[in-house]
Order: sequence, then C-alpha cells, then structure tokens
Amino acid sequence: MRILIVLPSYNEAKILEANVARLLEFIRANLNGYNFKIVIADNNSRDNTKEAAMTICSKFPQVEYLFVPRQGKGNAISISWQKDRDNFDIFIFMDADLATDLGALPKLISAIESGYDLALGSRNLAESEVVRTSFRKFFSLGYRLILKIILGTRIKDMPCGFKAVNQKVVKQIAPQVQEQTWFWDSELVYLAEKQGYKIKEVPVKWQEPRSGEDKSRVSFMQVSWLYLKKAWGLKFRKINQG
Repeated sequence: MRILIVLPSYNEAKILEANVARLLEFIRANLNGYNFKIVIADNNSRDNTKEAAMTICSKFPQVEYLFVPRQGKGNAISISWQKDRDNFDIFIFMDADLATDLGALPKLISAIESGYDLALGSRNLAESEVVRTSFRKFFSLGYRLILKIILGTRIKDMPCGFKAVNQKVVKQIAPQVQEQTWFWDSELVYLAEKQGYKIKEVPVKWQEPRSGEDKSRVSFMQVSWLYLKKAWGLKFRKINQG
C-alpha cells in the first residue's frame, strides 16, 4: 500500500524539523510495511521554512520539498496530491503543528483500506479527547450547529486538519473544489458526502500546540467567518447528488 502524506506549511520553520522527525518515528514504530512519502508543501512562506525543509530532506530520503507559490492551504494540499495522483493509493494531509495526536493515523489508513473513500479525524465524537479554551469550545459548537443547519451535513467535524482519501476522491472530487484556502477540505468533505462517497469519522486526541505570539498568527474569528461565508455559498451551488 502506497501512502502520500502532505504537510501544508506556511511559516513553520520553528516547528518543522522536530515535527517531521516525530512523524517519521511514529511511522517506523507503528506502520511498518507501508510505502510512505512525506511532502512538505511550502505555501510561499516568508520565514526559513524552505531552509528547514531542505535540511530535513537531506537527512530523510522519504521526505520531499515542494514549493507552492500561490498561498492557500487548499492549494498546497491539492497541488501535492495531484502531482502524485497516479503513484499512491492513500492520500493524507495533516496540519504541520501536529495538533491531532498521531495515534489516530492508523485508524485513517485502516478506514480507507476497508473501503471508505474518505476518513477524517473528528474532535466531536464521544471517544475524542480535546483540550482547548472554553471560548473555542463554545465557538466550535456554534459553528457545527450552523453548518448542520446551512448544509444539512451529518459530518461532525469538517475543519479538523487530519484527513485521508483514496485515489478516486483525488481524481474525481478534489478537482471540483473551488475554495483554495482554509475551507478547501471542508468543501471536499461536503462534495464527497453529497455525491454518495463513503465517509468515516474517527475519534482523535487534539490539543492546540501553539502558544504566545505564534498562536495569534491566524485569526480564529476571521477563519470562522470565512467558513460560514463559504458554507452559505455552497448551499446554493448545484452539486451532483451521486
């Protein structure tokens, strides 16, 4: 089984080397026998992400660096997946900060191997363990309810940055996604759901790992507003119902 893991990276020089080493160590210890490639998809970073990535690649031949000039998380993932879409069986992406505990990675892979088209980590399952502020818990609950009302989705956690898909999704669903920023993977899941693809949510352990100045570099309010705005647009988009 050939597996491609993409780490979309924007200004991740501080954490990249340690987190890639952690990911590789987990793979060696828990996923022996799989053929892996890890792609660091540098989304036009302004810091030393490229230099950090090249150092990693010089140490580990299974890691590849890809520069994606147009910013947007979706661009970084989509371009990386499409570049190798004929060469792998399972396509994964995870946030470079590894907020989602890697213990859920075998569950994603197992779900795709057992016939699911898309598997995603969910912070909103009963078995999940999540550490975040009360404010973020409240905001997340409200966002989840609004998405359910607007889109009628059964998915409990569309935004979680920990997803796996099969080759069919990469070839047939990913090219339909219009949004190329933070909403990219939520749109991917929604399109797959509406077109009848088999989807599985898996419980995860999740903890916000960023702190101090690094924590504030992405506005949670701005991203949440973007999600809701894009969800409203999806509601009126004509989609093949599968």
